[in-house]
Amino acid sequence: MPFVILLLVALGPFPSWAFLTDDAVHLEPPAPSLPTAGSTATDPVFGSKILRVTDKLDGSECQIFYSNMPALNVNNTKVAAMCRLGYMRTKVWDFNAETMTISNGRLQSNEPTGAQGYFTQWSRTTPNKFTICAQTKLIEVTIPDGTSTTWTNTTLHDFSTDFPGASYVTQHSVSSDDDVFAVMSNTGGYAVWKRSTNSILLKVTNETNLNEVEIDKSGHYLVALQNDNTLNVWNLQAGPTETKVTVQPFNHRAMGNGIVGSGCETRRLCVRKLATPNSVTSLLPADSWSYATQQDHFSMPGESDAWMIASRYSLTGGPARHTFDNEIVQIAMDGSSQVRRIAHHHSVIANNNYAAHPKASGNRDGSFIAFTSNWGQVDGRRDLYLVRIQPTAMTDLTPPAPPKTLGVR
Repeated sequence: MPFVILLLVALGPFPSWAFLTDDAVHLEPPAPSLPTAGSTATDPVFGSKILRVTDKLDGSECQIFYSNMPALNVNNTKVAAMCRLGYMRTKVWDFNAETMTISNGRLQSNEPTGAQGYFTQWSRTTPNKFTICAQTKLIEVTIPDGTSTTWTNTTLHDFSTDFPGASYVTQHSVSSDDDVFAVMSNTGGYAVWKRSTNSILLKVTNETNLNEVEIDKSGHYLVALQNDNTLNVWNLQAGPTETKVTVQPFNHRAMGNGIVGSGCETRRLCVRKLATPNSVTSLLPADSWSYATQQDHFSMPGESDAWMIASRYSLTGGPARHTFDNEIVQIAMDGSSQVRRIAHHHSVIANNNYAAHPKASGNRDGSFIAFTSNWGQVDGRRDLYLVRIQPTAMTDLTPPAPPKTLGVR
């Protein structure tokens, strides 16, 4: 069989705690009713519980930030989305993970000038803090307890001296210890800044075709992607030294601790060490991950590198034609070919509308996945949703171990 079956279940309805792990094509049924923010429903195919976080009262649209930007904070007590209220702003709610309920939705009343509410990174270590870019500054925002909307803004670093003439930096990413940050400049450069030493670890100023940069979870590696899909990986501990990725360069990806998961070729998923990024190890059997009609985003923001999240979507709003189409799934990173099928995201993408891409992202402890959806309406409003990852305590399933042979050295 092409996939490892994690659980044995009797014929009939799956119990609420059981993952579907088969390799069948599951057609996407009509989206279950989720009329207002705060309402929940059960996925009719996979049995997962889904919470609608936002609705028309929160803005003309709301979305997840991106697949490498968790919507939930480090201890699952707050959830955030970017909502359009004239422009994209960060909105935060208190969250009860046990009951899957939200409350106390609020916007910051004293946003920094030029705050990029569409790129918010929760602190990986502190529950009430997040970082944003504002003009050329990297700013840490502290949310007080209660209902106050006056939050504390602390400038961590101003990149104006690093990029003379720049008007802003953007698309920042952060290591798992909140110590190493990467940003790109509107002048075509990028930099890596280390908080504990207040030092620039890497600065490149001559990139005119830059698409994005991202630091890995360990803070030891940086990936720099060009618009022509040229890809460079920097080892920040050795020099820094740069390696050009010539074997199956990757675009969408999930960054771990010294590893990266991504699509490769046309029907494969791969993992590679960032120390040797041109060496590729397959995660699933050949021809099991079709790019004929679907694309995807990847996420691995949790404490462990055991599972990678993938959210599959049709560029033309088409139905499921292959295994995992239009789904949110988890793929084991240990090469065991284990797949957990979590939910249909019900986001219909017409003409490759980027805003409707689900861009699913997990939380730190692996208990929830957030995603964007227009909930089955191609021209419908976009909102943020949370799906609970089914607990496995009622089974004898042992999760795959982190990929030790792919660790940072």
